[in-house]
Amino acid sequence: MQTKKEKNIRIINVLLILAVLAGGGIVSISMKKQTVSEMENRKLASFPKFSDSALWSGEYFKKIDDYYSDNFPFRDKWINISNSFRDKFGYESGDIKIYDPTNDTEANEKKTDTVKKETKTVQSGPLPDDGAVGEIKKRVFVFKNRAFEMFGGGPGMGKSYASVINGYNKLLSPGIQVYNLIIPVALEFEITEKYKHLQKPNRPAIKNIYDNLDSNIKKVWAIDEIRKHREEYIYFNTDHHWTSLGAYYAYVAFCKTAGLTPVKLDTVAYKTKKSFLGSLYRLTRDPKLKDNPDSVRYYLFKDSLTFYIGSSKSLNYWAKSKMYGEGASGTNSYSVFLQGDLPIVKMETEHKNGRRIAIVKESYGNAFAPYLINNYEKVVVVDQRYYTGDFIGMLKNEGINELLFINNIFAAHTPFHIEKIKGLKK
Repeated sequence: MQTKKEKNIRIINVLLILAVLAGGGIVSISMKKQTVSEMENRKLASFPKFSDSALWSGEYFKKIDDYYSDNFPFRDKWINISNSFRDKFGYESGDIKIYDPTNDTEANEKKTDTVKKETKTVQSGPLPDDGAVGEIKKRVFVFKNRAFEMFGGGPGMGKSYASVINGYNKLLSPGIQVYNLIIPVALEFEITEKYKHLQKPNRPAIKNIYDNLDSNIKKVWAIDEIRKHREEYIYFNTDHHWTSLGAYYAYVAFCKTAGLTPVKLDTVAYKTKKSFLGSLYRLTRDPKLKDNPDSVRYYLFKDSLTFYIGSSKSLNYWAKSKMYGEGASGTNSYSVFLQGDLPIVKMETEHKNGRRIAIVKESYGNAFAPYLINNYEKVVVVDQRYYTGDFIGMLKNEGINELLFINNIFAAHTPFHIEKIKGLKK
């Protein structure tokens, strides 16, 4: 038999819970809703539109649930508290430790965003062990206060990529010179003997692609040029992309292959976006990465330039705009280059040398393309993931006589990207 006091306590508990729920509901309704999560770099769910089909299929209520999950009050703060809790208590769901915790020495090299003189000897394989230890988190290797993707593509997929590039060469040759440039992954230049089993060496994979390309396709060995500068700030600490300096060394390698003179960076002014925490930090939430943020440098070239944003729907639609997305900030700072992943853009310069190039790329190409305005009278940049227009017609319409396929090594071994590149040739 419950006493009157016990009943009162239960009633008070129920009322408190109802008050909290009601208060949370009122706050949730009254607070301004975000449309994008900067922390997760994704679009948040919006309230669904009602339809009979959505109701009876159950999809309507599922989307309502997604909406409230994405829009509960102070969501980002609660996620931060949760991540801090997990870090303090060592909870790592599904993560695999690959080092001895008793020997946890962190050797964090301080890299600077400057162009250094080349050394006479270049380490071509894994670096000697130096006592540094790392761990795998969410399929990302966290090592020396940095995060790295691990490459594991096979030769068969590399041959498939080469076959697609050969298809364009056969279609466009001899009027258009085709180039291919494969970008290595950052870990290629930082991995030590202890951890060399974590990924496949990049150079043999790139060589496999190049060996399977038609002989008249020009192959750009960017990996060898980048390796000379491995101690510089060529890849971000917290993001999967390369820096503008890493892209610059690939540009230097391209110029050697294409018979061009690269611009010297020490003569070019630049701007910097600071406190950039990129995609690999957002994936792992590793506190060591948070304490080692990146900066994004972009160069202000002197050459006169007209920048246009195009359309997949019309070969003749070009809207004037700016090459850099100055408004990009925070987790989206890399989008400063070419204003992010637009389907097609065009840059026209005052160089009247008859050289007009098109670039087919994924996001790595965004930091690379601006350098070419120093050498070409026209540069058209197509994102293989988003452009759905008449690609071959565009090449003819713009008078393109050179074509560069530039992809990171993951994209060159991924069916999605290979099919997207192939799909441009409708």
